[in-house]
Amino acid sequence: MLTQTNTSPGCGTGETTPPPTTPPPTTPPPASGCTATLTVVGDWGSGWQGRVDVTAGSAALSGWSLKWTWPGSQRVSSSWNADLSQTGATVTADDVGWNGSVAAGQSREAFGFVASGPSAAPQVTCSSA
Repeated sequence: MLTQTNTSPGCGTGETTPPPTTPPPTTPPPASGCTATLTVVGDWGSGWQGRVDVTAGSAALSGWSLKWTWPGSQRVSSSWNADLSQTGATVTADDVGWNGSVAAGQSREAFGFVASGPSAAPQVTCSSA
C-alpha cells in the first residue's frame, strides 16, 4: 500500500516547479566613450602581473588612451601591447594600433604588464583616441 504524506502542489503527480531564476547582474556599457578595468592576475610578493580590459560605449572605438595613478610605490617594469609610460605615480597607456579597435558595447583584453610594489587595482580613466 502506498500513502502520500506530502501534499505540496505537484508532489507525486510528476509535475515539477522550476526553481526561480534571477538573471546575473550586468554592467551596461558606457553611453559614450569607453571605460577600462585593471585586474591583478598574479602576485608573487616582490612583484605582480596586471591585465587591463577596455570596454567601448555606444560607439565603436578606433583607438584608446588610458590614465591611472598608483596609490603607493608601484612601478611598471614591463608591459606588452601598449605604449605605456610612468612618471611618478601616474601611468599613461595608449593602444599600439592593431589593438585599438573595440566594437560598440564590447570589451577586449587590451594589454598586460608586470609591476613592483604592492599589487593594486586603481580606477582607470579611458578616453577614445
